[in-house]
Amino acid sequence: MARFLCGFLLTVLVAGTSAQMSFLNPNFDYQTLGLQAVMTYWDKDESIHELVQVLQDQIPMNLSEPCRDAVHQWVFDLLKRESYAIAMADAAGKLPAGILLGHILVFGHFDQCMALKKLNNKTGVMESAANYCLTRLKHPLMEGKLPALPAFGVCLPHACANERDSNAFVTELFRVLRRAKELEAVQGICIKPLAKNAGFYIMASLIGLIIVTITAAAVVDCIYRRRYKESPNNLLHGSELNDVTVQIYGDSKTVNGNGLPVMTTQHTVVTQKPKYGYANVPACLKPLLCYNIMTNVRSVLSTRVEEEISFLHGFRVLSIWWIILGNTYFFGRNFFENSLSFFADIKTAKFQLILNSGYAVDGFLMVTGVLISYALFRELQKNNGKLNWLSVYFHRWWILTPVYMFVMLFYVYVLPHGIQSPFKLLIAQEGIPTDYCKSHWWTNMLYINNFIPFLKTRQCMNWTWLLALDMQFFLIAPLIIYVLYKNRIAGMAVIGALIVACVAATMSLIGYYGLPIHHWQDAVYNSTETGYDKNIDYINEKPYTRITPFVIGLALGYVFHIIPANKASNPNSRLMAAIGWTVSLVLAVPLLFGAHFAGWYVERPPQEMSVSSRIAYGGLQRLGWSLVIGWILFACQYGYGGPVRRFLASRFWRPLSSLTYGAYIVHMLTLQLHLASQIHMIYYSGLNMLCIFLAQLVLAYTVALLIAVLVEVPLLRLERLILRRAL
Repeated sequence: MARFLCGFLLTVLVAGTSAQMSFLNPNFDYQTLGLQAVMTYWDKDESIHELVQVLQDQIPMNLSEPCRDAVHQWVFDLLKRESYAIAMADAAGKLPAGILLGHILVFGHFDQCMALKKLNNKTGVMESAANYCLTRLKHPLMEGKLPALPAFGVCLPHACANERDSNAFVTELFRVLRRAKELEAVQGICIKPLAKNAGFYIMASLIGLIIVTITAAAVVDCIYRRRYKESPNNLLHGSELNDVTVQIYGDSKTVNGNGLPVMTTQHTVVTQKPKYGYANVPACLKPLLCYNIMTNVRSVLSTRVEEEISFLHGFRVLSIWWIILGNTYFFGRNFFENSLSFFADIKTAKFQLILNSGYAVDGFLMVTGVLISYALFRELQKNNGKLNWLSVYFHRWWILTPVYMFVMLFYVYVLPHGIQSPFKLLIAQEGIPTDYCKSHWWTNMLYINNFIPFLKTRQCMNWTWLLALDMQFFLIAPLIIYVLYKNRIAGMAVIGALIVACVAATMSLIGYYGLPIHHWQDAVYNSTETGYDKNIDYINEKPYTRITPFVIGLALGYVFHIIPANKASNPNSRLMAAIGWTVSLVLAVPLLFGAHFAGWYVERPPQEMSVSSRIAYGGLQRLGWSLVIGWILFACQYGYGGPVRRFLASRFWRPLSSLTYGAYIVHMLTLQLHLASQIHMIYYSGLNMLCIFLAQLVLAYTVALLIAVLVEVPLLRLERLILRRAL
């Protein structure tokens, strides 16, 4: 009976893996394998009382008394061939195939464990039989040799579903292995019922209120909507009309029913089309019409574009797609069963497009700078150099913050109820991400979450540092644009000084701390002599190291404003296009693939690259990439883009561009929901990752469309109604 308990449990843990065990441990005791061998240790005529006495000696004494009693009952039911007891053992983790490829997270079967029921003999009611627990395995031989501690999942009685008992149980479970005497289970964590708190009910009420408001808006729309034909007078005097198409010298432009065309001429012809509008709507009901779902959907999915800078829509969308692609791999790498295959793939040239997806952030910031600059210069010109500063800043805050807050509340109080899996426990062992939002939500609302909290691993919604950068840059953008409007030389000097300061700050930080050139290297950076802490962000999320593409975008927007596209013809356009694209390509290739061909792989310790090389590469890479992006935008604006411009200016991109903000802010939610809800590891391959990426695009844009229609667009229309008295 001495080997009974451990032997029996190991039957279900390592049955079918004896060949693996003999390879890993030649001295493994084969008598512990197989139900036949285990059952020989128990005489079926032996009384239960005698068996209890033996079990009390065999079951680890460091288990709590309730847990030890529950394990007694479990073993008894196993011997009686109770189906739930056998299924509990079957649901526990087993040594997997592919250990040499990095398959070290052994989960067992989560759903099978959580679905088990047994009859309560006292009440006669079927009740939950077990709970799922996950532990990490620690051994002296593993220290410093694995990217993460191996994980092991077990299905335990409810009395054992706590950290102390789950750790003790798994530790003793492996004691039968003669070379596992020093192995210890740590960080045990079990599934706990997630109660619906006040935050959940507030979010449910808010969503319900939005649905009721949309329903009421539909009723008001049916009552007051009228059909008529437009006339030039209606357009020029402003009324509650939809957007109209204006033909100016054959060029199509979209203008709002409450404003004038950008270019005025005596030959303007307004195309009359049947339209819908509202008549005699009471003032108290007008806010409801902001939630007219059909109008909002048409607004989001409209393909009308302003021809002058329409190519920015395509560039903006592709930048976000590149960001989502990079995050799919970066976050997904924690879920691969063949992680060593993934790290081998990192060394290939094609993978550099994934590793360098951070450049997409620079592209996005530059496009943002161009749009802000272009719009504000037009506003200054329209108002003779005057700017309503309060309106400018409030509008930016209103565009970003309500949607941001809505998504955050959903992330904290609703999303956790949609995930129950081993991966949720695996993530919780390092800290529950939603808990960080409960303590640091205010940093996100103030857009300082890239500074506070100090540790990047404690940030709320840690992918939203880009929103913090966006707002921080916008705070100074109107000031720079105003200086540039008043004095071109002074404005360009300010932009140049900011670029120099950004490059100098980046180089200084890399040199002082000996930073790696890529944030993917954090996992293998084990040098502490310079004071570098991989849990602290030094350059990736900070405005003083990321502002270069944004201010170049401001300068480019100024150029687009003062030099119209149709006045920039050049007799040597082909030569200039050839030179521009060649120089751009010469810069882009080393920035994307240079580190790869030089053998500077991200899984290698950063110290293998000299500090001076890291300073030069890290300090100049964003400036170089900004010049590449700047040429592409310049070429598309002034006739050097050819097929590139035609592709980026396609009407296809316009609806997707309007959903860019929503897609970015929710893409990590949908990605986490998909990956963290898996009950087994994911096999890494290029095709699998492509499928996950495409699925995430569809899911992120679908959720973004819902948020735009239900929250974002109604609030923007409400702002226009209050400030401009028009829908």
